[in-house]
Amino acid sequence: MDFKIDTNRIYYKNDEKELAYIELAYTPDGLVVFEKVFVDPLLRGQGIASKIMNFAADYFLKENITVVPMCSYANTWYMRHENYSKGAKMPDDGPRCKL
Repeated sequence: MDFKIDTNRIYYKNDEKELAYIELAYTPDGLVVFEKVFVDPLLRGQGIASKIMNFAADYFLKENITVVPMCSYANTWYMRHENYSKGAKMPDDGPRCKL
């Protein structure tokens, strides 16, 4: 899969339709917030969400930018992938997905 990085999202697009994405926001102190992880219903159950999370975590770790996984999926993913925990700051008041 060929994931793309834009200012406010990381996404996978096929034939002009976004099929998977992570919505990003930035804090004044330089952290990046994962607000929402989405995968099109036609692709669910194939590990696409984990693949896009892996791509995003690798990218921000390499760039030395700390991630705040606010979305419940992203939060759980970071808890299950301890090798990425040094690049994450878990939200103090628990995850909250942007709807």
